[in-house]
Amino acid sequence: MDSRLRIGLLLDSVFLPAWVYTAIKRIIFSNYAELVLIVLNQSQPKKDSVLLRLWQDPNHWLYHVFNAIDEKLFLRNPNALAHVDASKIFSNVPILEVEPVDKNGQQQFSASAVAQTKSYQLDILVKLGFGNLHGDVLLAANYGIWTYRWGDPRDLEDGLTGFWEVVERSPETGAALQQRGVDTEHNKTLFESWFFTYPYSPARSRNYILWAAASFLPRQIEHLYRLGREKYFQEKEKNKTAGIPTSLKSNVLPSNRMTLRIMMKLTIRNLVEVYRRSFYREHWELLFNFGSDTEKDISAFNKISPPKDRFWADPHVVYKDHNYYVFVEEYLYQTKKGHISVIEMDRKGNYQPSIPILQRDYHLSFPFVFDWMDHYYMIPESSEKRTIDLYECIDFPYQWQHKITLMKNVKAVDTILFYVQGKWWLFTAMAEQEEAAPQVELFLFYSDELFTDRWHAHPRNPIVSDVKRARGAGSIFLKDGRLFRPSQDCSKTYGYGFDLNEIITLSETEYYERTVTSVRPDPKNKFIATHTYANQGDLIVVDALTLQPKWAKSR
Repeated sequence: MDSRLRIGLLLDSVFLPAWVYTAIKRIIFSNYAELVLIVLNQSQPKKDSVLLRLWQDPNHWLYHVFNAIDEKLFLRNPNALAHVDASKIFSNVPILEVEPVDKNGQQQFSASAVAQTKSYQLDILVKLGFGNLHGDVLLAANYGIWTYRWGDPRDLEDGLTGFWEVVERSPETGAALQQRGVDTEHNKTLFESWFFTYPYSPARSRNYILWAAASFLPRQIEHLYRLGREKYFQEKEKNKTAGIPTSLKSNVLPSNRMTLRIMMKLTIRNLVEVYRRSFYREHWELLFNFGSDTEKDISAFNKISPPKDRFWADPHVVYKDHNYYVFVEEYLYQTKKGHISVIEMDRKGNYQPSIPILQRDYHLSFPFVFDWMDHYYMIPESSEKRTIDLYECIDFPYQWQHKITLMKNVKAVDTILFYVQGKWWLFTAMAEQEEAAPQVELFLFYSDELFTDRWHAHPRNPIVSDVKRARGAGSIFLKDGRLFRPSQDCSKTYGYGFDLNEIITLSETEYYERTVTSVRPDPKNKFIATHTYANQGDLIVVDALTLQPKWAKSR
């Protein structure tokens, strides 16, 4: 007997946005669900040409022009809204054409259409079309109607995902998968994530969000299949948060006059950023202190400034033979590429010049260093190569050789390993979709062995889906019998600040952490960001970002 979940789709057309097509294709070819019905909106008008739509919507034509220009200038990845013909993957799926009845702006199915839909004994009916549905169709599937929510809880007009967050310069944009209730107050959040709002382009910000959201639906269907109804919905109640985003000033298409003001605002914003990038560069340096708590103002830390032609970031510290070794990403502005270097420091804070120890023809950063069985190992970030590589030290701290590739074909950043409970736990920020930003979701894997490329994915993945605390900010460490995971806050800007999160539960089936300490830069000290925390012995090292004039002379 096939125990897979039976899925139905509510669609306006078989020509789907690319991100929707990606999500549905993943479900169709899974072992946990089968697509058994497509309910097609018969009343949905055919897509007209761009010029005809502009003619038919004269009050918003400037928005459509702006969006087209925005996509042309700023999209670097495939457009998540590009339409894909899904006829081939739907070839064996029954299609039920329904013309909903409109009652005061609410769409309802006829009794016969509801009965036909129910006859397919659906577990989930996924709403990816049909507007504002109400009535008995909401009860046509065992686990209800599932739908996406963008931004605040109000319905957004087509194409506006993330638009007003960019305009209003909100640092983050929310997205969620919901179980539809009889009204907005009874919607249940099944999964929620928070994304960095790209402040210079609504099109690029939207693209990041939609590509990441393509994973929401198949992941939650798989979780329901694995856990079963009772446990799945119990957990949704237990993990329910008050994370409903603040309502935006608007959630509708802007008028032509409003669009003109928005265009001027974004043009000025972009010109300011062009000026900043033309005349200034981001300059990361190190701050350190002995015996200090992270709650202390980092402006009191001592500074280690790199030469003007480079920056130092992502510090990781090893204490060996009465000396400290600070491993860093050393980024040269001229080559625009990072490598791994080490800075030797004594217990009085005296330090030596940096020495390169690992260079490749691709960018390296975040040198996570750890010792195991009297050997030192390193996992530098090598996302440009699409691998997670483990190196072994053959002459500490200067000579390293490749030991094994732990993972291939992954877009992963800032990987951390930790050994506890007889297992290796691998934490890494990843993007399941190539086009999505990797700092939004944290994934956990485990293995009984260190030197292996066979890692088991944690069933709770992603264990964190929030740009404010997903990406790693340093080694996991044990203090007073408690485990702590440093994480980055990438909401206001990349690496804006860091948190220390206590790991409360860690097992092959469960994961839970809570934030106990937050560190953010103080503008009075001219620090723009601080995004890595290293703690070894009585030494704490963090990095801090300032702006440096490009005309400043190297030393």
